[in-house]
Amino acid sequence: MDQEYIDQALVSAVIPAFNEETTIGEIVEILHRNPLVGDVIVVDDGSTDRTAVRAQRAAALVCSLYPNQGKGWAMMKGVELARHEIIFFLDADIKGLTAEMVTQLITPVISGRYEMFVAIRDRKIYLLNMLLHFTPILGGERVLTKALWYRVPNKYKENFQIEIALNYYVKKWGKKMGFTTMPGLTQVIKEKKRGLVLGIYQRILMMRDLMTVAVELYILGSCRIIGRKLGIPIIVTGKKWVRHLSDRVGSEGRD
Repeated sequence: MDQEYIDQALVSAVIPAFNEETTIGEIVEILHRNPLVGDVIVVDDGSTDRTAVRAQRAAALVCSLYPNQGKGWAMMKGVELARHEIIFFLDADIKGLTAEMVTQLITPVISGRYEMFVAIRDRKIYLLNMLLHFTPILGGERVLTKALWYRVPNKYKENFQIEIALNYYVKKWGKKMGFTTMPGLTQVIKEKKRGLVLGIYQRILMMRDLMTVAVELYILGSCRIIGRKLGIPIIVTGKKWVRHLSDRVGSEGRD
């Protein structure tokens, strides 16, 4: 793809947001500064604060959902409204985003080199940068084609399952996925936004979603392939497996 085409290519930015009035305005403004971004869509997922107002003031197209539907559903609504064939998903609670970062993330996809490109935030406190080869590539800031989005079954577009599902289906489709670390790009953690108890509870739900879809696609998916070759049906789902594991851990803790 030549440079002239890259210069003219436009991307739809989609931001699912729930009670993010302190960060949403600046994110939208930064996106509008980048000529590769054609439209900015904020899906206000049942917020009770001024998230929608701040996004509208920053010139975003705002779609409001009531009640809260979850991250995956908000992302789906954003894609429905997107005018362009390349989607740039962003979390609404990030800090440190720059116009240069936006270009760095978008270019690998509009150039045709990758079907999806992901930003890994600067999470030194979790040593993630040292563990990238041993952990799943997770990140709310990712650029991908609409074609890839529609390859993922809707049942995996629930809450936080979508990120691992996108990773799985881009590889299953035989397309390339890339990532880069973004020093300076950070996130307001849940415990700080929601309070300690609610923040920890929401983090547990997020980890449950990630474990469920990882088991469903990577572990049970491989088992089903082997089972079909051997003529042995395997019908257990990731949700059942995770629930079974939780019950086992709970029963052992009570013994």
